[in-house]
Amino acid sequence: MRLLALLFALLFAAPAAAAPGLWVVRDGDTEISIFGTVHALPRDAPGLPPAVMVQLAAADTLVLETVLPEDRMALAQMLGEIGMRPGQKPLLQRVSKPAAARLAATVAHAGLPMAGLDRMATWLAALSISETALAAIGISPETGVETRLTSAARAAGKPVIGLETPEQQLRFFDNLPETDQVLMLEATLDEVEGARAEVDKLLALWRAGDVDAIARDFARDAKASPLLAKVLITDRNARWVDWIAGVMKRPGKVFVAVGAGHLGGPQGLLELLKARGLMAERLEIAAP
Repeated sequence: MRLLALLFALLFAAPAAAAPGLWVVRDGDTEISIFGTVHALPRDAPGLPPAVMVQLAAADTLVLETVLPEDRMALAQMLGEIGMRPGQKPLLQRVSKPAAARLAATVAHAGLPMAGLDRMATWLAALSISETALAAIGISPETGVETRLTSAARAAGKPVIGLETPEQQLRFFDNLPETDQVLMLEATLDEVEGARAEVDKLLALWRAGDVDAIARDFARDAKASPLLAKVLITDRNARWVDWIAGVMKRPGKVFVAVGAGHLGGPQGLLELLKARGLMAERLEIAAP
């Protein structure tokens, strides 16, 4: 699994353009823009392409995977209530012996307190390690695509809504069997070792708008935990397509921004929309 790519939120067909992918589904009185995002970007990343901002400006509403509470203490409290597990086995005892040695080294290198990780559910420990690894190479959700879109939408007085609540997203992880949480943690250790290369690869594919390549990349790594891929990608795509189909029955313009890993491939949003008779037209946009 490309857990570093899926971290914040959880995780790119015609004609190949050197810019992120932007599609539009429309009928006589409805237009839905669909933009594939990456949830965290380098702090010095350039702005989004003007065509993306034009589509957002024309929309009535911005729709994200979720809308985080502005009060970060509320989010921290939610994480504590859902993801903290005092009294459970130490984290090093939840993984295989070879993984335990790598885990200890990774945690020490990151400067994370093992005692704190021991109190976390395995999935939350995995996300904490991933977040630290991203921060160490200058990748931050504070400069991610969703943050930029949200700022622009709110400045224009547009509603910003989520397809899911933050609690729902945390429950996706928390409801996983422990075996899959351990797989998630061990996969995270693999990716931390090559974090810079993984992030550079993802960003290059995103900037090229190659959603099918990203979907193939995710599919290869998802074999380690098919359940995790089902929960985080396939099932959510199916629900989101239902939502989009419902919106198409009402007049208006909506801008939907979700992780680019959800768009490509046979189970991606673009193919699922086509199966519903909703053809997404790719817009030609210049690179940022």
